[in-house]
Amino acid sequence: MAYQHYWVGLDAGHLETAVCLIDAEGGILFEAICETKSGPIRDILRRFGVEAAQCLTIEAGNGTQVVRELRSFGFPVEVVDVRKSSKFLAIRRQKTDVHDARGLAELGRLARSMGSQVFVKPMEHQNIRTLINVRRTMLKNRARTDALIQSIFRLYGGNVKLLNGKGALAAEVNDQVRKMRQHGLEIGVNLQPLVEISEALREQISALDRQMRNIASNNPTCRNFQTIPGVGAVIALSFYSAICDPHRFERSRDVGAYLGLTPTLYQSGATSRRGRISRHGNKLTGCT
Repeated sequence: MAYQHYWVGLDAGHLETAVCLIDAEGGILFEAICETKSGPIRDILRRFGVEAAQCLTIEAGNGTQVVRELRSFGFPVEVVDVRKSSKFLAIRRQKTDVHDARGLAELGRLARSMGSQVFVKPMEHQNIRTLINVRRTMLKNRARTDALIQSIFRLYGGNVKLLNGKGALAAEVNDQVRKMRQHGLEIGVNLQPLVEISEALREQISALDRQMRNIASNNPTCRNFQTIPGVGAVIALSFYSAICDPHRFERSRDVGAYLGLTPTLYQSGATSRRGRISRHGNKLTGCT
């Protein structure tokens, strides 16, 4: 049985996904709301034929695992950059999940050549990105906690060194509190919970660093990266997991643009102006 060609828009939320199928003229064939899982979406599309599906368009974000599973079922799924798709979807006055699903279907039908597609990383690289993201979050939380401890001491005219050894920060805080008491100063808050949080974060960050060094040492590509002066395990893994397959870039200079390291360009009529680097690349790689 021959099925007519159709395009699909998937507006994926955390729990539910709006599904919209349109034909070659943009007419709506089917609309539904289903659970954000590949199984229900597959069951909907099977009625219209797997081979007839021309493009399934979904925004980058919640549905990464759904994308992998739908691709394993044989569906041509395209993941689009949220910044670019939002401009296309803004054409519609009313923003609803159903309207966004239809807009994404139209985006897949009309504008596949606009360069809005996002590369979905293999699980190995995604796991590395997750490790880097967890480490970065822990570093930020440790910095905030340390800054709070320091600010409390400075309010009372004291100073504390942020030591990294196991139990070193607690010993330093206790020593500074004892010295302040000798001068008749008493900090009016219990610092023990903050110190425990900061030391726990230090321990977890050290464990993550060891894990990442092991991963990098067992990866030939990352070992080569670390022969470059100034490149350690974190930077090597960050670059490796960001690029994934280097053959997806036609030219080596395309990598700089992918990471947001090329200047922006504005041209209109007789005006041509180069700006600062776009910084539109992955921030997780840029922050390492």
